[in-house]
Amino acid sequence: MSVLQFNGTTTNYIEIPDDAAFSVATTDSLTVSAWMRPDILTFPISEGTGYVHWLGKGETDRQEWTFRMYNQTTTDTPPRPNRISFYVFNPSAPSGGINLGVGAYFQDPVTVGEWIHVVGAADGDQQATIIYKDGVQRDQQSWSKENIVPVHGTAPVRIATRDFNSFFLGAIRDVRVWNRALTADEVQMVYTHVIPHKGLVAAYELSRDTAPDSSGGHDGQVNGGTWTT
Repeated sequence: MSVLQFNGTTTNYIEIPDDAAFSVATTDSLTVSAWMRPDILTFPISEGTGYVHWLGKGETDRQEWTFRMYNQTTTDTPPRPNRISFYVFNPSAPSGGINLGVGAYFQDPVTVGEWIHVVGAADGDQQATIIYKDGVQRDQQSWSKENIVPVHGTAPVRIATRDFNSFFLGAIRDVRVWNRALTADEVQMVYTHVIPHKGLVAAYELSRDTAPDSSGGHDGQVNGGTWTT
């Protein structure tokens, strides 16, 4: 099987045009699943305290959701070595705050070249972000309607970056998006390659020279990257 490997620079990413189907605000819930393989523990182009956005939708003042992976060494106190997170943002909170977000995460030792299955869910019923690693729920963080009100922005979905401020070095495949929060049992199914089709709005195998959507017709454009076995 061939997969798309990104080199962590500004010329390696995938862009998928904006669509309401990719927004938490459309149905009040969303699930995003992906296999990711970090090929380095400290990324050459990172941002903030030392992290990359390796898959997400949002730009300045149009933030919606994102996955982060932190460098092995960060400037946070306490440190967040190679933490992997899923965030849901609010571009303009009713209370007046800007770009507020709530994130669920796991923080385990990461082995270079090892595949990790990551699922992030925004659950509107529970008002929470949930993250799963290799089919198992690892964290859940609640949000308040006073602070987090997801809004559909016009930013595209990008893979290997989010808004060109940081870039992932490694491989990503099997990106899928649902317009609902998957259950824990369904996430386990996805981990074992049994895909629930209810609410599935996009699926990107990323195993060929383009990024066709085999589910909903939201094809993406590949920019750079190397195909490797």
